[in-house]
Parts: sequence; C-alpha cells; structure tokens
Amino acid sequence: MTWFVNYRLEESVSVADRGLAYGDGVFETIRAFPQYFLQIDDHLSRLYRGLYKLGMPFSSDQKKVLSDFLDKNVQSLIRNESVVKIIVTRGVGGRGYLAPEHCIHSIIIGILPAPAYQDHRTKGVSLSISPVPISSNRFLSGIKHLNRLENVMAKQFLKAADFEAIMLNDRQELVECIQSNLFWVVKGIFYTPSLQLSGVQGTYRKGIIENQESYTVQIGHYSLPDLMAADEVFITNSLMGVVPVIHIAGTSFPIGIHTRKLQITNFNAS
Repeated sequence: MTWFVNYRLEESVSVADRGLAYGDGVFETIRAFPQYFLQIDDHLSRLYRGLYKLGMPFSSDQKKVLSDFLDKNVQSLIRNESVVKIIVTRGVGGRGYLAPEHCIHSIIIGILPAPAYQDHRTKGVSLSISPVPISSNRFLSGIKHLNRLENVMAKQFLKAADFEAIMLNDRQELVECIQSNLFWVVKGIFYTPSLQLSGVQGTYRKGIIENQESYTVQIGHYSLPDLMAADEVFITNSLMGVVPVIHIAGTSFPIGIHTRKLQITNFNAS
C-alpha cells in the first residue's frame, strides 16, 4: 500500500485531526486500472458535493490540484487493478464540535490492492437482513461521510455464509446493504430504494439509473416483501460492479438475464 498525506508520501496524520476526533470529512473508493480510473468524474463530483454539504467546500484551485495529482502522480504508480482511496477531512482546529471558520483540509490518498470479486459476479451471493437499523438524516444522506459506525456494527453481525446484509430504516423500509446498493427486477422493471433520507448514492447506482435505454428504473419507498417478490436481485458498488443475489434469508433467486446483461455494461471508464 502507498499513502500520500497532503500530496506527500506519508502514513500519518495529526492526532488532533477532526476526521479522527469527529468523523468530520468524506471519502471515496475508486476502482483503478493502469490506464484509467473507473467513474472518476462521478466519484469526484460526490466528493465535492459531500464537502460542500458539510460546509468545507474545495475551491476551484483545490479541485484542479487534486485532479492533476491523481492523473500525474497516482496513475503512474498503478500497475494492476487497484483501489484508490481518497479521504478529505476538515483538518485540525476549532473548539470541540465547533468547526474552524477557515479549515485547512487534510487530503489523504491511498493506493491499495483490489479485492477479488470475480467469483461473486459469476456465481452470485447470499444476503441476510441486518439487525442494525440505518438512521435517517437528510443533512447527511447520499454522501460518503466518515461516520460509518452503523455499517461497522452491521458487519460484526454478518455471518460467514452471507456476503452482505440488507439494512432497513426505523420504518422497516429498504435502504441499502452494508457496502453496496440494492436493486431488484420485476417483469423487466428495475427497482431500487430511495436514498433521500439515508444511505450512500453509489456511483454505480447512478450509472445504472442514468444510462438505461432498455429498462425503466423505479425509485421509491419499499419494504422487505416487495424485494422478496422479485424475479431477480443484484447489488452494486464501484469496486464489485454488478453482483447477482441468489439467496436472501433462506429464499432463493435465479441469476436473471437482466442482471447478466447489466454486468457487461461499461460506465464512464475515464
């Protein structure tokens, strides 16, 4: 693994950094290849949107510096499929929860080995239902902020036989999985939960919703019985792509033709 802190080779940050103290920041995990970053524009857009939402936006100059560093410095170090992780915090400062008026961001960039998901994409995976509810907060919904304790706790309850767990909100509505977005198909129509109040608006989810010429995608408030009546189910994130679901809490699902068709779609390999 290779790490940069504020664009210098480094593996440590200040113990007073607000990202450590309060989870005051955002992050992205990007699938990277020797010649390109997958969906880089969508990842950076979500990163900047998250920073703006938290009241610590990047300036145009800061955006250019980050983009240039990824293109000129990070890309040259990638020899095989990898994961590039970007963490941006508010840095050091402020008093308690009160943020400094003018923050100096901490910018952390890592190059990590890519996880192997080929078997999962080919054979499908099993899901359980997480006992950990996901909270609703319209101020934080959609972005990949650093406060991920719900996901950490849900992962601890995950059994070895299950690849992922479905997370519900306090109204027992479907939201997402621990580390992926959830889709299902009924009579050729795609369905996915609304993320207006909870969850992460995944870049791969965005690609599916915005780049469908053959399918209708319905976004709404759904419950577990809606999902269990599906013809086929799949999960997505930017690292695994499209992964079929073959079991949910003991109920079996086929790997459908729509899921297989979607697996060969290429979203913004720029």
